[in-house]
Amino acid sequence: MWPILYNPLRPAFLSSRALEEGSMKGKALVIPLIAGMLLLAGCLGGSGTSTSSSRTHTYTPTSSSPQTQTTTAPGPETWNMSVVWHVNTSDMPVMDLAPDGSLAAVIDWWGHRIYLASPDGSAVSFDLMEPGDIVEPVVAGVAIVEGKAYVLGSYGEFTGVRIYDWSGKVGETHEGGAGSVPDDILRSPSGNHFCYLMAVTATDQVLVCDGTKLELENKYSLKWVSDSGLVLLDKGNKEVVMRNGSAVLTLNTTSVLAYGDKLVASYGDTLKVLSLDGKVLASIEKAGFGQTTLLRWTLIPTKNYIFRHEPLEDTHVFTWNLTEVKVLPGFPYFANDNFVVTAKDGVIHCYSLDDFHEVFHVRVPGDSLGYIKLSEDGKVMLVSGEYGDYWLYRAEMSGLNRMKDN
Repeated sequence: MWPILYNPLRPAFLSSRALEEGSMKGKALVIPLIAGMLLLAGCLGGSGTSTSSSRTHTYTPTSSSPQTQTTTAPGPETWNMSVVWHVNTSDMPVMDLAPDGSLAAVIDWWGHRIYLASPDGSAVSFDLMEPGDIVEPVVAGVAIVEGKAYVLGSYGEFTGVRIYDWSGKVGETHEGGAGSVPDDILRSPSGNHFCYLMAVTATDQVLVCDGTKLELENKYSLKWVSDSGLVLLDKGNKEVVMRNGSAVLTLNTTSVLAYGDKLVASYGDTLKVLSLDGKVLASIEKAGFGQTTLLRWTLIPTKNYIFRHEPLEDTHVFTWNLTEVKVLPGFPYFANDNFVVTAKDGVIHCYSLDDFHEVFHVRVPGDSLGYIKLSEDGKVMLVSGEYGDYWLYRAEMSGLNRMKDN
């Protein structure tokens, strides 16, 4: 089972600042010139007020003179995270979080049950095994697409996906019959592309991407789906890059990820950035990547940065020309275009990609850490243990603040 990856609607938790200004203008009577000048000099005047109403930042004058009033520039934004929902499960973690954080889906693998949870702490659950099923389902993964949870599994007489929303099951697909095997299910970070793969016979597979079926021969593994529609498939020791059902490139390595129309590939210990025609755009030695436990990647590509974990060390931050610009503590568990989440020594850290300041940190909630998914705005986080158990976090309204510059 490959990890459900992510990639980003932004709920607004911060209040905006309203600035009101008023002014008064004097009036003068029409009188002879000299008298008028005296009246203007003595009677015209002005007064002004400037107020700021904001939960996150206020300012005060730095001088008693209203003409020299200044403001303190807002500092980096931070917030506190609190657990709003938790469920105990066992065995391998299977989960996903909607890019906007509006819905979390987790699977109790042994209990063949799906839980749907909202950031307000409410939740529902449904048994994946229906009365007519002859055997317990075997779940390969879950992906949230357009507010619905797609659960890929073998359901006894068929293999396909069962689709759930807050009301229960709302549909299912049958791509394979009894004996078919569910392989992988992935969505792109934003959810605009969505694929799943299954073996329908001993030698044949079916790949379904955005509703279109493609028959494959031999054994493939679904690796990655990008927002630009690139689909990465392992085939033996090669990586096949596909778009719209056609292969556009084949690489002699299986350590390949994609962002947009760029590929990041590891050839042994060499890290390369490639275009879709195979041209090397950047390269660096002693910076290879692969996968670790739970098939977690040791490298994550995002819009402006590439995050790579150095074994037994920390997370090195590269630009797309492979210039190192930062080192962050621990292992990179998740990253989107706005934030990166790492963990070290039992603490989960989240950093803004605007300036790499830490926006929040929490203790690892259980005995171990499995997967982490974060919403695009960083205000909702889903965490699993290595052997099940799930925690849903939400930013505290009272914890949102802007720190004044020191």
